[in-house]
Amino acid sequence: MRQKLMVILLSVAVCLLGLTPALAQGSWATLQEYEKATGKKIEKFSEAPMLKTKVAAGILPPVEERLPQREDIYVVEPIEEIGRYGGTARTTTLQINSYGSDSLLMSWERLVKPTPDGTRVIPHLAKKVESSEDKTIWTFYLRRGVKWSDGYPFTADDIMFWYEDVLLNKELTPAISAPMKTKGGLVKVKKIDDYTVQFKFPDPHPYFVNRLAHGGGGTWHLIIPKHYMKQFHPKYANKEKLEKEIKERGFDHWYELFWDRNANWEGQVMNTERPTLAPYMLVKKTSDRRIYERNPYYWKVDTAGNQLPYFDKIVGKLATNKEVVQGMIMSGEVDFVGFAADIRNYPMYKQYEEKGGYRTILWKSGYGCQVVYFVNLTHKDPILRKIFQDVRFRRALSLAINREEINDTIYYGKAAPRQYTVLESSKYFEPEFAKAYIEYNPEKAKELLDEMGLIDKDGDGWRERPDGKRLTFTIEYAPAAIPTAVTPNVELVTRYWQEIGIDVRAKQISGELQSRRATGNLMDATAWCDGSAVDILFPIDPRHVVPTWPRWEECTFTEWSRWFNTDGKEGMEPPAEIKQLRGWWDKMQIEPSEHKRIELGKKILALQAEKLWAIGTIGKAPRPVIVSKNIGNFPEHGFWAWGTGWTSARDPEQFFFKK
Repeated sequence: MRQKLMVILLSVAVCLLGLTPALAQGSWATLQEYEKATGKKIEKFSEAPMLKTKVAAGILPPVEERLPQREDIYVVEPIEEIGRYGGTARTTTLQINSYGSDSLLMSWERLVKPTPDGTRVIPHLAKKVESSEDKTIWTFYLRRGVKWSDGYPFTADDIMFWYEDVLLNKELTPAISAPMKTKGGLVKVKKIDDYTVQFKFPDPHPYFVNRLAHGGGGTWHLIIPKHYMKQFHPKYANKEKLEKEIKERGFDHWYELFWDRNANWEGQVMNTERPTLAPYMLVKKTSDRRIYERNPYYWKVDTAGNQLPYFDKIVGKLATNKEVVQGMIMSGEVDFVGFAADIRNYPMYKQYEEKGGYRTILWKSGYGCQVVYFVNLTHKDPILRKIFQDVRFRRALSLAINREEINDTIYYGKAAPRQYTVLESSKYFEPEFAKAYIEYNPEKAKELLDEMGLIDKDGDGWRERPDGKRLTFTIEYAPAAIPTAVTPNVELVTRYWQEIGIDVRAKQISGELQSRRATGNLMDATAWCDGSAVDILFPIDPRHVVPTWPRWEECTFTEWSRWFNTDGKEGMEPPAEIKQLRGWWDKMQIEPSEHKRIELGKKILALQAEKLWAIGTIGKAPRPVIVSKNIGNFPEHGFWAWGTGWTSARDPEQFFFKK
């Protein structure tokens, strides 16, 4: 297998990593590494015709001056071939101020990023990362000569602005999130020189780069253009001018204006005036579309020395719902769709491929389970709480699910019955974790419920609780917020549980109501997908199997999580078993030894397999991605996961029109 310099050696520096064939396409941290490893030389650099015109007119400097210093340029090896410049990529978004399929045509611009399979972290805006042996000090070496989209240099001063003037400013950051602190206190950030920044924690922080790679806890705000944003900060701005702008834009406070002008959602800039480091700049946003043009200062090239990206423009058109997007796909109105594509429509996609001029590509799912179920173990009703806390009840629910039928009905037999756990590629995985209580055995499920004394005493077909009332609960879920085929899954699972004598109801709610009811401990049960099954995310966000904090997407541990996060001042004191579970995760966060961290992670997952805090259904389901037949360098084999930024880890700036 071909070897490439792909990965940061998180303990010291850079090491060699070979990827599986489907993920072998990669990128080189620097041009210097590319030339040394391949023996090939990039003698000159080229640019898009639209930029050549601007250079000739004196609007832009030559491409050599817009790229980073030669040895620090990031090199992308195209998946298929060197691309062609030009064209406008047409796609969609379901929300005008948030992520859409247009976002998937751009990389997450962070200091580091995940590998395509989500197992490791590799260099990105930082060309190299070093850590101390005890994982308390992390040093990032920035690429020299990277520039913002307006041509201004990106340096350590931008990161220090975020640290000194944003993170440490209580009006901008009233509460500091987990990535930037440990139990011993807050991180200290130091500028070593213009292109070197050091993060020092009071305790070991072995997963710091995981958090940076994924962007959780708002870490995408770490990359802020000081030269632009300081005009909205009272430390730097003219007081009268700032107050005037606050008033003109309809805000009451300067920090509201600051965040509005930063307009950065997971790294995607929503303010046309704010400079970016992304391959495309937002140049126009209306009520029904977003229009992007290539960033003339983008800091990556292909192996022929062509400055990326290849597309001239991207247009993301607002669609009112997913059904509208399906019509746009079939009629050939779009070149790419990711988020709104649905496996249930796979036969329809295939039927209209010729007419629509597209390909339907099936990527592997990065979800440990497509739909996961949770019952409320801290329920306000003491009788339901006792029932839900009995492991026999959760095992009965799992054994009553006909996963083969779900697979055949919804996923055309292309997925796999699976208990909730991490993916097989994870270093924390054991086969028994995925097999726990997944056999379809409704008779055994009934026996477990009978053992609990949950009997149908009046012969009406429904079991009664110990207080004589009918055993009933409601699964509330927000289908609009869940990127998997949740509704047909819920319909089937509701029927399975009714067939063992439980009066289960299902209720669709909005994402906003889901958030309020889940975090307010008002739910009986809920359903969600799993996005934390890859190694980038599981150690830092085991949301479904550890009481980390009150979550909006699950209701299992709500009051126990609140108890942990308020040092016992609020919430419900958990039993010893749950305290031990949380203790394993807390220790994981500060353990320098990877071997010991893996042991702790496996303990957490082994307990999940035994106790079924989360009840899984189907995993490894294929994810349809709609791609124009005219687009090249789009990977036929991919990994659809939140943990890897979906397409972001595949360097989407290399996608191009063949003609």
